[in-house]
Amino acid sequence: MYARRTILAAIIAATVCTMATAQAELSIAFFDKRIYVPGIEIPVKVSIRNDTSQAWRFKLADEKRLSVSFDVRTLGNRPLEASDSWKRAMAASSPAFYRELAIQPGEEYSFVEDLRNFVAVLEPGTYIVSCTLWPELGSLSGSAPFIRSNALNLSVRPGSPAPGATEIFRTGTAEILRAERIGPDEVVGRTIKARQKNLWNEFFLYLDLERLLRNNQDKQRSYDRESDDGRRRMLENYRTDLKQSTVDADIVVIPTSFEITETRYGPLYGTVTVIQKFAYDGFSMIKEYTYELEKQDDIWYIVSYVVRNKGTE
Repeated sequence: MYARRTILAAIIAATVCTMATAQAELSIAFFDKRIYVPGIEIPVKVSIRNDTSQAWRFKLADEKRLSVSFDVRTLGNRPLEASDSWKRAMAASSPAFYRELAIQPGEEYSFVEDLRNFVAVLEPGTYIVSCTLWPELGSLSGSAPFIRSNALNLSVRPGSPAPGATEIFRTGTAEILRAERIGPDEVVGRTIKARQKNLWNEFFLYLDLERLLRNNQDKQRSYDRESDDGRRRMLENYRTDLKQSTVDADIVVIPTSFEITETRYGPLYGTVTVIQKFAYDGFSMIKEYTYELEKQDDIWYIVSYVVRNKGTE
């Protein structure tokens, strides 16, 4: 009888131990495999799969950089530096909002992250990419439990990306369209001129579409409730709606002329004031635009704007 109890106790202990240590599997893959060049988006699909016999629960922060990190190394095992946006996010003192998720046995949860939001990939070369997940939001703590992913080979070339990536080419040319390290006033000037010429790719180049969308409280609430895939769809729909002038028409309406009257900026935030004129039958409408810009990875992006009517002439 004693032997049976001992065996039963051992089985129960082994089962409890297995349940306590059972972990989901973390894997990564390139979301939209293409030829990459420095400075362009590198979307990586992060997948968490539960192949255990129990539901697996974890916390996922709205700011994904509190839940996952990417390690990118050269073939010589030299780690790349964190991007400027990652440094700012980690230095911020804002509260960490998160969701508690449960993945049932056999299920998988995935989301897509741009590698540029984590690591500065500035030079062509071959790199090894891996990912780490902290189920309890302990990305800055060395003692928190974590799960590591598989490794990917990332090739970043100095040449042009594949023709399929048409969104990064200048309209009508084979020239790669990249955001440049220019001042806030030039960013605004180029954006307005691109709209005057109907160059949509160049118009969107310096717009932070997510921030612009979230300026609308109704859209922000819907956006926050969406999954990662749902948010990507909302941004694509927002881009389409802007082209059709069905939302935020003030930023896409074409002025006949404009004059930048004031530019103010610090290390990370700036404003640019512009007087724009719009031709109507027999008169011109004058409006004052104040664009707000923020610096992300040394690039200024338009994140908001205010319009004031200044009369007619």
